[in-house]
Amino acid sequence: MLQNQFHAKRAPTLAIFCALLAFSCTANAGGLDSLQTLSQDQFKKLTKDIGAAAAYRGVAPGNSLGIIGFDVGLEATQSKIENSGILKQAGGGDSSNLFAPKLHVHKGLPGGFDIGAFVSRVSGVDASLIGAEVRYQVIEDGLATPSFALRLSGTKATGVSQLNLSTVAVDAIVSKKLTFITPYAGIGSVRISGAPKVGVLSDVTATDSRVFVGVNANFLVTNFAIEAEKLGGVSSVSAKVGFRF
Repeated sequence: MLQNQFHAKRAPTLAIFCALLAFSCTANAGGLDSLQTLSQDQFKKLTKDIGAAAAYRGVAPGNSLGIIGFDVGLEATQSKIENSGILKQAGGGDSSNLFAPKLHVHKGLPGGFDIGAFVSRVSGVDASLIGAEVRYQVIEDGLATPSFALRLSGTKATGVSQLNLSTVAVDAIVSKKLTFITPYAGIGSVRISGAPKVGVLSDVTATDSRVFVGVNANFLVTNFAIEAEKLGGVSSVSAKVGFRF
C-alpha cells in the first residue's frame, strides 16, 4: 500500500521530467549565426528571450540545507519565448520552446548559507550554460512561520560564435515545510546582458521582474521538485529528480 502511494505521488513529476528531457534532446538546434540580419530592436527582443530562458532557477525551496546537507539532481527546463520568428531569422531553432537539461547541485554551509551550481545546454541556440547561486536563509522555518531566504545568482552562455550572453538575478523566497512536502514561492529581478560579436548591433542590457512557485517532495532518499515561473514575457516550467539531505 505504502509503495503504491509512493509511486502514485512521484508519477506526475517523473512524467514531466522525462517529457522535458526527451524534448531537450530532440528539439531543433541552431547556432545563431545570422545575427547581422537583425535590427537593433529585434536583437533586444531576442536577447531578452534567450536571457529569460537561460536565467538561473533553483528548483528548490529556500530552506537552508545545513552544514552537512546537499541536494543533487537531474533537471529539465522548458521556456516558451515570445519571438520565435526572430530566433529563426537569427539562425536559431524554429520552435517557440527552448529546452535545457541540467545537472544541478546544492550544498549547505554554516550560518544559514547555501551554494548551488548547474551545467546545461540550451536547445534552439546551441549554447552551453553554467550557473551559480549563493543563498542566505534570513528567517528559519518555524511552527507558525515560513522560511524566508534571499538568493543571488548568475548564468553565462558559451559556445555561441556571434553572441556573449549573461544574467544576474536577485530573488526573495518563502518556503514552508509540511512533513515531506515543502511548497515555496518567490519574486525577484533578473538583469540580462547581450553583446553581439558581428555587424553594427549594439550591446543590450535589460531588467525584468519574475515570480515563481514550486513544490519539493522528499521520499526517503529520493527527491522530486517542480517549479513554474513567469519572467517578463517568458513562461518556464522546470522539473528535477535526485537526492536531498
